Amino acid sequence: MDLAAENSRHKIVVGEIEALRIKRQQSLAYQPNPHLKRFTQQELNDEAFPSYKNLLVGRTRRIPARQTMITIAEYLECTSDERNDLLLAAGYLPIQTELEGRPLELALERARQTMKGIPFPAMIVTHTQDIKGFNESFSQLFDIPFDRSYDGLMNRIDLHFNSDLPVGPRSTFDKASFEQWEEHAKNGIRAFKREHMLSRYDKWYQELFDRVQKYNVGDYLDVPDIEAGADHTQTILAERKSSGELVPIRYRQISISEGNCLYPQIEVFLPVDTAAHAVFENLGCPVDCTSFGI
Repeated sequence: MDLAAENSRHKIVVGEIEALRIKRQQSLAYQPNPHLKRFTQQELNDEAFPSYKNLLVGRTRRIPARQTMITIAEYLECTSDERNDLLLAAGYLPIQTELEGRPLELALERARQTMKGIPFPAMIVTHTQDIKGFNESFSQLFDIPFDRSYDGLMNRIDLHFNSDLPVGPRSTFDKASFEQWEEHAKNGIRAFKREHMLSRYDKWYQELFDRVQKYNVGDYLDVPDIEAGADHTQTILAERKSSGELVPIRYRQISISEGNCLYPQIEVFLPVDTAAHAVFENLGCPVDCTSFGI
């Protein structure tokens, strides 16, 4: 029985790998691979799993280790679902993917309830960087109409790059603020790539980066990853309610995850300098952030 189970598992794993390899190879007829992969058995053996030829011909029936299966999935440029199918075929637990459907809606509702208790500007974002809600002080600080529904209409990328929205123009009012805004964009892209390294062949990931292209910021996509530790302070022209004039303020943001998954997240915006504290106080925010555990 053990031998039969071993043979069956071996056939399933090889079958799954070969089906994906052939699928990728056939796709080359329509579009060359940007990394010049040919997706041959020999190339998979050389690039991802040195014992693959032995596994193919049955010299070994030992199932590759979980990390090796992930390496094979990376070589085959698998989506999250394809990678998890490979892991399950080999008898390993799948990698937890981001929430979708009903579980996502429930998590978003919990995030909205949590955001009601946050006395600072805040917004809710999903793993696709879609903005799924924000509070009134966020609306006032960034001059985004509070009564408009942005589901499917505004993404975090739009918030940063779209010149029709006030955030970009008000964050780039002089040379220093532009450089800070540009560095913030690069840091955000670096962090996003790190967080979603295993999802980069998913459809939603590709669509998100296609969205960036319309803002002609392709150079930002190729920034090399660096160690975390950059200055996350940002600057924006915010309205001083007493006079109606726009004054430069410095702020920073922190992320709060709702539930066991990284997303959805609540992004909370906090004042940094004296001018920001005055503007935030006019929005009804408390002067002392520490009293709220922030």
